[in-house]
Amino acid sequence: MTASAIRDVHAVLSSALQQAVIWGWRSDNPARSATPRAQAKAEVAPPEGRQAVRLIETATAEDPELGLFLMLAVMLGSRRGELCSLRWTDVDFDHGEVLIDSGVIYVPGRPLIDQDRTKNYTKRRVAVGPATLELLRAHRVEQAKIALASGVSLAPDAYVFSHQPDGSKPIRPDGVSHRFAKLAQRLGVRCRLHDLGHFMVTHLVAAGVDVRMVAGRAGHVDGGRTTVSTYAHFQHAQDRHAAELLEGLLQLPEARTGR
Repeated sequence: MTASAIRDVHAVLSSALQQAVIWGWRSDNPARSATPRAQAKAEVAPPEGRQAVRLIETATAEDPELGLFLMLAVMLGSRRGELCSLRWTDVDFDHGEVLIDSGVIYVPGRPLIDQDRTKNYTKRRVAVGPATLELLRAHRVEQAKIALASGVSLAPDAYVFSHQPDGSKPIRPDGVSHRFAKLAQRLGVRCRLHDLGHFMVTHLVAAGVDVRMVAGRAGHVDGGRTTVSTYAHFQHAQDRHAAELLEGLLQLPEARTGR
């Protein structure tokens, strides 16, 4: 099994055993004493701006659900499991915020598990703009129409992404990855679904947005250390721009290469 699969299985077992502790069936959670194999750090390779736009526009035209999923992956910097776990009760239309507080885990041969925690055991509220809210509203209206046509109602806590008429079950994370991979391959874009989250971070860091704010938006819980170490090369480019800006402000003479 891959390191990622082992970590997913460990998370499922730990969650089940912790529930057994809560119910009084066990006195401890032995899974917490186990240390899953660390995953090798994958190279951060987010798509270029025009590539991300092309992916989202094409998906929106051909598969609106996938288009909205990809757009939220960029806007929220969320992992696929977090987006699959998103419910309408997590979307605050009045304040323009989305709550990220859980994640769906898929283990082959087992039903989907919606954990009441994210990968980093944190909850975060992420601001979204009016255009994003309008797209979410339109998606909810379409879901309600499908539910009505099927003779059921859309529950207030229905999943935002669901193939059930009443929104009672989330879509599978691996299914979304498969749909995205086919799209990216067809468009000639070398990019993983996970890289769309990197897209948000790299562009905000490169734009000079405070690293602590970016870290909070991405769900990094260490005060920005992960953000700094993982995206250091993007910060170096911004640092070079800062040096040139300061030279301009001080009106330093241009260097001469010849006499």
